[in-house]
Amino acid sequence: MRKFIATLCTVTLLFASASLAVAQDAATIRAIFASAPKTPTTVGGVEIFVGPPKGFDPLTASGADLARYGLPQRPDQTAQPERYAMWTRAMSALKTRADGVRPTGRFHGPAKLLPTSPSAQTVSNVPTTIGSSNWSGIVNTNKLTKWSNYTSFDEIVSYWPVPVAIPPFGACALSGINPPFLMSQWNGIDGFNSGDVVQGGSEGYSYCSGTNPGASGYIGWVEWYPSYSELEITCGASACPVGPGDVMYAVTYATAGTATQTVFLEDTTQQWHITASLPYVSGPGVIGNSEEQVIERPCCNGSDYYALNNYNYGWFSETFGFDGHGTEFYAGSQTTTTYNVQMYNDAGSQVISEVLLQGSVGNAGKFTLFFSDEGCAYTGGCVP
Repeated sequence: MRKFIATLCTVTLLFASASLAVAQDAATIRAIFASAPKTPTTVGGVEIFVGPPKGFDPLTASGADLARYGLPQRPDQTAQPERYAMWTRAMSALKTRADGVRPTGRFHGPAKLLPTSPSAQTVSNVPTTIGSSNWSGIVNTNKLTKWSNYTSFDEIVSYWPVPVAIPPFGACALSGINPPFLMSQWNGIDGFNSGDVVQGGSEGYSYCSGTNPGASGYIGWVEWYPSYSELEITCGASACPVGPGDVMYAVTYATAGTATQTVFLEDTTQQWHITASLPYVSGPGVIGNSEEQVIERPCCNGSDYYALNNYNYGWFSETFGFDGHGTEFYAGSQTTTTYNVQMYNDAGSQVISEVLLQGSVGNAGKFTLFFSDEGCAYTGGCVP
């Protein structure tokens, strides 16, 4: 019995020591990440993590070296093979470091919820469906009103392909439609029950003009609302290239209150990346009370949200979030603290973008979301 107890005590001590070592390693990596060298941009206060030296191999680099250059940490190859494979693909595509940002004047603000929308419902043990004027997507929430180092959401990881940007079918032939049409896809922290949101994403826009109705374009961007509006990512004097079908990889990090926030964004197809450092300017601090995967129509076209692009279909793959304790939250969560947000037109009379597939069955069900536009966003155009 004494031998058994001694063995049990030894195992317990070893486990405790291993856990302590992991915690210390994580703390060290966070400290390196926070103090990593950065270069300024033309937007006051906003900086970009310095790129790795020539010959740097992220696939073999230590966690500390990844943090030093603002790169996402390596998933566990044994425990998380799918994530490791996607991370490997993304890290293998780090060809060009984006070197700047510039404001567009648009912004992606908090969700403008419509609690009395026709679809609003709460059913036991399943996500709550609710309407919004600007968001569609899946949101995991907690009840925090201030930052908690233990339970605040502090990281969210997502991959997605950039949808084609075109006007709603037939919209360019109608009067009363006010282009451009826009659609942004992003992951972020806060913004569902708070007045701030940290995020990174892609955006497609289209027009009805000249001899080429439906002319379109695409950008990558980062933002911390309301300290900053949408910041388009630049490579030299031009926007970094983004095209339909490109695969985006975003890791949005959050820290307490008015501390500096960080967003990593990569176009793995065009092979550029950025890790942007966004210091506080104004507004509420970060709470970490929601993490989300969203398709949004940004603001503002005059006094209105922009009309939504006919993006047809869109999806997120391998998207998941963490809190400060390391607890994982996934897009297919089936609880009443998860919200399935449907986007409505300005009149609040019809759904124009929603998640079609979301659930907890299998790896794809947990970590993949499938979206579609519909109604006047698909055909005819939505009149403000």
